[in-house]
Amino acid sequence: MKQILLFLILTTLLQSCTTIDIAEQDAFDVKKTISQDFFDNHEYKQEKVSIQHTKNDYHLEGWYFTKPGNQQTVLYAGGNGFLMQTSRHIIPNLLKNDVDILFFNYSGYGNNKGEPSIDNLRQDGFSAFRFLTEEKNISDDDILIHGHSLGSVVASEIALNEEVSGLVMESPVTDAEDMVDELVPWFISLFVRFDIDEKLTQSSNLENMKKLDIPVMFAVGRKDQITPPELSEKLYQIAAEPKRIHIFEKGDHNNLPELKEYRKALREFYKKQL
Repeated sequence: MKQILLFLILTTLLQSCTTIDIAEQDAFDVKKTISQDFFDNHEYKQEKVSIQHTKNDYHLEGWYFTKPGNQQTVLYAGGNGFLMQTSRHIIPNLLKNDVDILFFNYSGYGNNKGEPSIDNLRQDGFSAFRFLTEEKNISDDDILIHGHSLGSVVASEIALNEEVSGLVMESPVTDAEDMVDELVPWFISLFVRFDIDEKLTQSSNLENMKKLDIPVMFAVGRKDQITPPELSEKLYQIAAEPKRIHIFEKGDHNNLPELKEYRKALREFYKKQL
């Protein structure tokens, strides 16, 4: 995301100034898929669910994982590139934390109807939460909300409006203006003016953190170039206690679920909320 944005900007400003080498591996963006069959021999029971959208007349596709003995349920809100079927590195690793988890695809993603928008993503999250509390009869205070990247805005909105037991902010964004500042070097901004859609500025984790008073865990990779540690640290400073922050030296924007130290930190946070 960041690399593409910078490439487009520099191309506009520096046309024909240099030669860019494109290697063979740059031509491929491999995404391995998973389906229900992938979990046939897994210790978890996987249920393919249909989630009624709270605002629009369609359903969202979701996967609900449960295991006897689990005492908590996690609602996972993925980033803007999250799709259940291509999340082979996310779902199996998060299932190692001994919690039930509901994953879902956003409006317009996968087989879902609708269009991706900030308002729809927010309503997607509330729809998934209602599914857990009304369809599965799970108590609010047995639910933790976990948001990754752009999904951290969805997660904080749910946590702000519902009685949940805790919040995980993985590689979180702050707000639209901060994202532009982080993605675009200062010397580029001298030449290019950015008009940010008003709808993007209406959702801000900076504002939500000022109002939240539940346990929150921030997690980010030291090598994250999309939502760098500075953003998590800014949110951490604003958040109320109890709070914790973890910066993983080997982490980037998408690989935290693959790190044992991250999964250990998650398990400790989950147990603390029991």
